[in-house]
Amino acid sequence: MPGMRSVPIVAFSLLGAQSLAAAECPIEKAIYREPEVRAELRFAPANGENSPLSHRFSLVLGGKHFDGHVMYDPEIERPVAMVLNNCPEGDVTGADIAACTVWRGIIYAGDQRNGRIDLLPSEGEPAAPAIVLPGFGPAWMASSAGKSADAMPWDVFSLEGCDQ
Repeated sequence: MPGMRSVPIVAFSLLGAQSLAAAECPIEKAIYREPEVRAELRFAPANGENSPLSHRFSLVLGGKHFDGHVMYDPEIERPVAMVLNNCPEGDVTGADIAACTVWRGIIYAGDQRNGRIDLLPSEGEPAAPAIVLPGFGPAWMASSAGKSADAMPWDVFSLEGCDQ
C-alpha cells in the first residue's frame, strides 16, 4: 500500500506485557481483551472467498454479544470495522444499519514492543499484539447498547489468547 505503513506511537508503550506471542495465533482465531471493563474481541474466519468482509469478530461486553465485521475500503486504503447491535436481517437500508451501529471506524493493529501502529493483519497472518478501535469508548457510551453502562471501555484491546 502506498505511503507510510507504520507510525511510531510513544503513548502506545503504556500497554502491558503480552501473555501470548502473536506469532502463535492467526488473526482469525485471536481473542483480545480490553482492561477497563474487560470487553473482549473474538475474531473468526470471514465467510468465504467471495465475501466483501475481510474479517469477522464478536464483541463481548456487559454479558452481551455484538456482531462485528471488517471491510477494506479502497478509497481510503484502510480496513473499516463496525460493531452492530441487533441489526435487522435481509433487505435493509442504510438508515437501518446506521440505527444499529454501535461503532464504526478504522481498525488498527498495534505492537507496544516497538511502539508501532499498523493495519489489521490479513486472515492467515499472525495476530497483532493489540487491536486499536479509535473512539470506541465514547461511541459505546453514546450508543443504545452502552448508554446505561457504569464505565467506559478503552479503545485498545490486548491479545489474550487463541481460539483453537
